[in-house]
Amino acid sequence: MNTFIRFILGLMPDEFVEEINAVSLDELDERGLIIWADDVDSGAIIWADDLERINNQLFN
Repeated sequence: MNTFIRFILGLMPDEFVEEINAVSLDELDERGLIIWADDVDSGAIIWADDLERINNQLFN
C-alpha cells in the first residue's frame, strides 16, 4: 500500500504535494504532535532522561 501511495504522489504536480504536506504539518502541529527544534533549544521541551537527571540532582 505504501508503494502505491508513493507512486500516486509521484504522479501529482509538486505544488499539490507541497499543499498536502503543509496541511498535514499544520494538523500535526495543532494537535501538539510535532516537537520543533526551537522548542527544544529554548528549553520549552524537556526530554524524560533530562528530567530524571535533573530530579536526581535536586533531590539526592
